[in-house]
Amino acid sequence: MARFCITDETAIQSEASPAESGQYQFATAERSVFKLLITGIDDSAIVPVVDRKSFRAATAGKLEVLDEMITAIDEELAADFPNAEQLLDQNDNLEAAWARSQHEIELAHDSIRSRLARKRELAASISRYEQRQAEIQINLGRFEQLEDVYRSDIERLDAIEEAGFLLSLGGDKECPLCGAPPAAQRHVHGIEEIEKARDAASSEVQKIKRQAIDLHTTMAQLDIEGNQIEMDLIVFDDELTRIESELADLAPIADLAKRRLEESQAVRDHVRKGLSLIEQKASLQTRRDELAALKPATKAEKPRLGVPSTAVYDFAQTVSNVLTEWQFPGRRHVSFDESTYDLLIDGKHRKDNGKGVRAITHAAFKVALLLFCRERQLPHPGFLVLDTPLLTYRDPLQSREGPLSADEQALSNTSLKDFFFEHLSKNADASQFLIIENVDLPAGIEN
Repeated sequence: MARFCITDETAIQSEASPAESGQYQFATAERSVFKLLITGIDDSAIVPVVDRKSFRAATAGKLEVLDEMITAIDEELAADFPNAEQLLDQNDNLEAAWARSQHEIELAHDSIRSRLARKRELAASISRYEQRQAEIQINLGRFEQLEDVYRSDIERLDAIEEAGFLLSLGGDKECPLCGAPPAAQRHVHGIEEIEKARDAASSEVQKIKRQAIDLHTTMAQLDIEGNQIEMDLIVFDDELTRIESELADLAPIADLAKRRLEESQAVRDHVRKGLSLIEQKASLQTRRDELAALKPATKAEKPRLGVPSTAVYDFAQTVSNVLTEWQFPGRRHVSFDESTYDLLIDGKHRKDNGKGVRAITHAAFKVALLLFCRERQLPHPGFLVLDTPLLTYRDPLQSREGPLSADEQALSNTSLKDFFFEHLSKNADASQFLIIENVDLPAGIEN
């Protein structure tokens, strides 16, 4: 990568391509780096093309492995599936049988689940009814005791009323003991109080009798409810007995359906294995036929490793634009020679020029490459170091390079040096240029 952003004095004057070091053994890698820079695509996707001898050896090895695998499948089919041609029909029949068994077991399970749910409902209802029946028995026993209390209270109050009645009889007659007249008789309790006691007792008796009637009504209702519960319990017990009997009958049916399902599934899996072997054999045979039909790659099928022509054309136009900005003499028509990976400028190979022209055109190549990558948002280090690109403007008398050639002399007579620095300055916002030179700098270069 370094050669595309750091160029020393020897390299900039060299006749080799600016993309190469001139060492033959490194040319392929150096050209691939140049291709990566101007396309953004490397060579990682290239598949190596083998020669005919290697191709035949590899193909023969693969065919041998495939033949061994096919033979192994044939042996397994012969041992475990003597009637392999009937496997497809057997599989269809087994699928239908398996579906029927699955349907039977689902029906049996549905019947068992529904009866188990009803059994749970009946058990809950029986428990609830028995609890209510016990509550009714307890309440009836308490109400019978309350009825005895009401009866006892009524008898007591009737006795009070009867005694009061008897005491009130003959209260206005002479005393049978002493003969005193009614006016002279004195009693601790007057007859009025006795009458009040009788009235109170009579009222209380009526109240208790009404309560007794309500009690009898409640007891009658509880008795009716108890009888109904007893009949419901009989119905529940009968239904529970019937459901348990049905469950006992369904269990063997479900077990039988399950065994049928397991048996058909085992046979179906065995047949499926045979079909899978047949499919594997067909796939391997197809692969073998395709492999046997393959032929070694021709020269036309070998991958193209060079730079796409459209990319190098665009790059050459960028070099032409740079030379135009620098006011390079001539028509500045630039093309890319894919054989040398170098430039043709106005139909002349870059290497056929003098050192000074080779230096400035080498610099144009590197500057154009940086600008090309920036314009297309392709990766580039972003800086460029050029050592002695303006060799043409040397002093022929003091330079160790000797006198200028004709093309160098033509270039030195132009103002390319001024336009060179001005162009680099315009593009210095997104890039960095470091120029190592000993020529006289243009006036106003500090601007």
